[in-house]
Amino acid sequence: MHLKHNRMNSRTLLKLKIAVPVVVLLIFVLLTACSGNDLRNLPVVSDYMPDTIDEIKHLRVGVVSGPYRGMFEEAVLPSLEAMGYTAAFVYFSDYTSPNFALAQNEIALNIFQHYIYLNTFKFENDLALSAIMEIPTVSMRIFSDKFNNIGNIGTSISASIPGDPSNLARALRVLESANILSLDPAIDKLRATINDVIANPHNIRFTPIPAHELVESLKTFDMSVINGNYAVSGGLSLSEALFQETLVADYMNVIAVRTED
Repeated sequence: MHLKHNRMNSRTLLKLKIAVPVVVLLIFVLLTACSGNDLRNLPVVSDYMPDTIDEIKHLRVGVVSGPYRGMFEEAVLPSLEAMGYTAAFVYFSDYTSPNFALAQNEIALNIFQHYIYLNTFKFENDLALSAIMEIPTVSMRIFSDKFNNIGNIGTSISASIPGDPSNLARALRVLESANILSLDPAIDKLRATINDVIANPHNIRFTPIPAHELVESLKTFDMSVINGNYAVSGGLSLSEALFQETLVADYMNVIAVRTED
């Protein structure tokens, strides 16, 4: 099976344009008010809308591969500019650097990660970071250049999966949802590891690798479980995935900022 390479289609972009203005409003509230409040009790955005723009406020926005920079430029940035903000994008090739850059005040916010990754990363590295808003999210998917149906993947095959702990556990749960393997029911599946696989009827050999290398790994592995943003940036056709996870709230991607802001 040869995966087609394409860009986000117009329907996807339209959905982003509809959903993202809410993100703009919340960014503005966060940048002009204390972040410790319950989001449900925040004042309305009109309370913060300036009558005049006295100075230009510059934002450095951290992004990784995927649809997020384009989404921000197309649907978020125009509204921010009307509020007196400009944005410069800082590109990161991995999932580790954007949070360190945010904690070190090198960027004002980042857009790339889900709740579980953010919470795991900030506690493991003692970083004071907070999520302020969910954003449109592309689900994790199983891809293969060798097989065209999840039901005929055969046995004794190789599979690449994300190497970071939260996305590795996520990938294993995606594979379990696809009835490819079974995890120990006694464990916390949010922390699942390869050692927690109790049934592997296809005799899959799992290789954890950095998430940004997963698309390229399709050339050497029989299948791969790939994060949605890297599938998009790598030009994979989402419709040709063998299986797509059903997103739950904990895996919605978020905008993250420093808690002190």
